[in-house]
Amino acid sequence: MLEIKNLTKSYGDVLALDGFSLDVRKGEVLGLLGPNGAGKTTLISILAGTVRDFTGTVTFEGRNFFADRSLKNRIGIVPQDMAFYDELNALDNLLFWGGLYDVPRPELKRRATELLDLVELSARAKEPVKNFSGGMKRRLNTAIGLLHKPDLLLLDEPTVGIDVQAKVSILDLIRGVGAAGTSVIFTTHQLAEVEGTCSRIAIMDHGRVLAQGTLEALIRIVGEKDIVEFTGDFAAAPFSEALKDMTGAGLELLSVADGAASLAVADTGLVPKVMDRLFQRRLAVTDIKIKTPSLETVFLKLTGRSLRD
Repeated sequence: MLEIKNLTKSYGDVLALDGFSLDVRKGEVLGLLGPNGAGKTTLISILAGTVRDFTGTVTFEGRNFFADRSLKNRIGIVPQDMAFYDELNALDNLLFWGGLYDVPRPELKRRATELLDLVELSARAKEPVKNFSGGMKRRLNTAIGLLHKPDLLLLDEPTVGIDVQAKVSILDLIRGVGAAGTSVIFTTHQLAEVEGTCSRIAIMDHGRVLAQGTLEALIRIVGEKDIVEFTGDFAAAPFSEALKDMTGAGLELLSVADGAASLAVADTGLVPKVMDRLFQRRLAVTDIKIKTPSLETVFLKLTGRSLRD
C-alpha cells in the first residue's frame, strides 16, 4: 500500500532520516520502534506534509504520494501533540475537524457519534475537552484522525503522557482499527506496546530501518541463544578485552558499557567460564541475569545498546 524509499532529511548538521525505507501492507498494524531522536516524528511530519526539503520517494498504491493531492484524504494523521480545541466539547471538535475533511454534514454527524462510542467518550460528548484526562484526550485525538475513514492511519507516540489503564485503552483501539481493515503505523519507544499490538514491527535507529518483520522473525535474528546480562563495577574496555578470545565460540558480545554488558550464549555452561575470566581480570560483577531472546535483545544486537539508553 505505502512504499517509502531512501527518505533523507537533515536539520542543519543533524541527519534525522538517513535513506529511510519502509513498506506498509494493506490491513496490517505496523509498529515503528525506536528510541527518542531516531527520526520517527520527522517521518510522520513528512507524510503529513508539514516538513519539506527532503529527498527520496513515497508511493501510495503505486502513485506519487506528494504529487497526487487526492491521496491526502486517504491518510489519517494523529500527531503526538494534541490537535483539537480545549474550549470546545468532544462532539463539536469532531464536527469541526470533519468539516475540514469535507465529510458531508449528515454523514459527519453519524460518524462523530460512532467514533465517540468507539473511543468510549459518548457520555462526555458535550463536555469541554479541557476537563478531560490525558487518556481521554488521546482517545479523542485518535478519533479525529479516523473521521474521514482513512485507508492508512499514522499515529506518532499515541500513548505518551498517559497512565497504564489509558495506554491499554489506546492500544485496544489501535488493534480494533487494524482488525476493521485500516492499515496502521504507530511510532513508539515502548517494547511492550509493539509486542502485543502489531502484526509486524520495524526497528529504527539513527534515521534508518535496521530490520522489519513479525515478532517471531525478528527474534530469530538473535537465534536460540540465551541472553546473559552483567552489571557491576567494571569499565567497558577491559570487559571486552577479557572476553575477546571467547567470542565466536558460542558466545557473542551484544553490548558493553561501563557497569553493564550483555552476551548471547549458545550454552549457559559458558557463564562460569566467563565469570572466571572476569574475576581473573579483577572485574567486579554484582549481578547476573539470564533471559530468553526478546525484542529488546534484538535491538541490542542491531544497535549495540539498549532501547532505554
